[in-house]
Formats: sequence, structure tokens, C-alpha cells
Amino acid sequence: MRISKGLILLLVLIVLVGAGIWWWKSPSSDKTKQKAGDKLAPTVGVASLNIRDIDAERIKMESKVTIYNPLPVDINTKRLNYVIYIDSIKVIEDSYEKPISIRSSDSSTITLPMELLAKPMARVLKHFDDNKIDSADYAMTTSFEVDVPVAGEKKFTMDVSRKLPALRIPKIKVKHVDLNALSMKSKGMDVEVEVFNPNLFPLKLSDGAFVFSIEDALQMNGVLEKTISIPAKGTQNVSMHAKVIDGSILKSGWKILTDKKDTGFLYKFTGKVKSESEMLDNSNMVMNVRGTLAEIMNAVKEAK
Repeated sequence: MRISKGLILLLVLIVLVGAGIWWWKSPSSDKTKQKAGDKLAPTVGVASLNIRDIDAERIKMESKVTIYNPLPVDINTKRLNYVIYIDSIKVIEDSYEKPISIRSSDSSTITLPMELLAKPMARVLKHFDDNKIDSADYAMTTSFEVDVPVAGEKKFTMDVSRKLPALRIPKIKVKHVDLNALSMKSKGMDVEVEVFNPNLFPLKLSDGAFVFSIEDALQMNGVLEKTISIPAKGTQNVSMHAKVIDGSILKSGWKILTDKKDTGFLYKFTGKVKSESEMLDNSNMVMNVRGTLAEIMNAVKEAK
């Protein structure tokens, strides 16, 4: 019986494919598969990192991340894990749990919402102050799992870092409160605050608004009609007039005037930051100050 050349070639091809599949599934091929996967590993780049909101409890940030796919196949994953470090201090660990699809030899940009809580931020600020740091490494490690043909299921881990100014949070202090409003002859109160900018670059605060409340008895609101300019590592005193919007002065005025020691207040300032720092520019800031009226009165006496 004569066998055709075509049939012989087909049999040889089947044997070679079978041997290749057997070898690929064997443990001895793991290193080769790893090298093949590493040569075509996706990479990540940070297009932007911006702070959106700052308050005493948390800092809300937003980062645009671009993932490049050099693989000969599309990447489809349902979850992207990421960890943020500031000078090797881990400050955020979270996941982006939306489907991500990247075509072969293409890229995709996604927006990662981030929230930095007060506790890890306090460690970073202490690290900055203790070491007199002016700039810091902001690093991101991202990872996701995807089923890659030939290489099988694989976890890709990508790292990226940027050198940026060491960001410090501005502080505010109530310097003086004019209690003439409580004499029942006027309908407002003058408040003076000191804003301190601990950063190495100047800041501007616009669209300022504030609320000054004394316990549950009195609340006053006000707005700033001009932009506040605060020099680098400097302070700026700001005088504001607040109007009564809630509460009864008749009922609470005498108690407040005679019992300043135990009378607490809350001052809340909100504004938009203008800065040469790309990361901080156009962010919203909220600053709170709590204390007693007696503390303000004593501070005014010491200043005089």
C-alpha cells in the first residue's frame, strides 16, 4: 500500500503539534512561558494626578492612567488593583472594578478615583516634616489578570512613579471674633482668620465661603468677594463679615457673653485652590476650626 506524501506530511504535523502541546503543559516549559509573557508585558503611564477635594478627614484624588497593550491579542479584564505610595509609604490600596478592554497594540486611558484618609496622610506629613522633604516620589503599582493565548492565565504587574512637590495641607486659625452682633444692635459678626501655607509654592484661594456657628444657638454665613493670595511658607490674615441666618440672638446672647469659657464654636471655610502645582490646581478645599470663645479672647489679649 502506497502512502501519499500529503498524508505523510499531515501525520508529521499532527505529531509535532501534539509534542508541542505536551511540552507546553509540562512543568519544564514554565520558564520559557514566563520569558515569552515578560517580553510582551503591558505597561502603564500616569497621564495626570489631581486632587479634587481636601478636608480634615480625607483627600479625594483622581488619576488618569494609560495602559499600553503590546500583546498580539486584545486584553479584557474586569478588575484593576492599584496601590499608591508616597516616598515608599503606602497610603492607598483599592480596586477599579469596571470592565477594561484594550485592543492589540493599542492603549486605553481610565480614570481612577482615589481617597486618602487622614491617618496615612498624617504619617506622610510627619515624614515630610521630620526629614525636611521638599519633593517626594509618588508611585503606583497596578495589577490585573488576563487569559493570554499560548501563555495561559497571567497576572501583569506594572509600576510607575513621578517626582512631585511634597504636598502639605494649608492650615487656618481664627484670630479674632467681634461679638458686637450679640449686643442685639446689629445683624452680623466680624471674624478675622489667619491662613498658613506650608508649601514651597504660593497658593490662591478663590470663591471663598464660610460658616461661623456658636454651639446650636447661632449660625452666620459669609462669602469672600476677592481672591486670597498666600505666599510660599507664609501666612495671610483675612477679615470677613458674617450675617446671621439662623438662631435666636435674644435667647442665646446673654449666655454667650457671660460664659465664653464653655461656649464652643465651629468655623468652616470652603474655597477653590489656584496653584502652580499641577496636582493641587483647581482642587476644592474645606478647612474646619473648633474651639471656645474664651480661647479667641485670650489669643487677642496676648497679641496686644
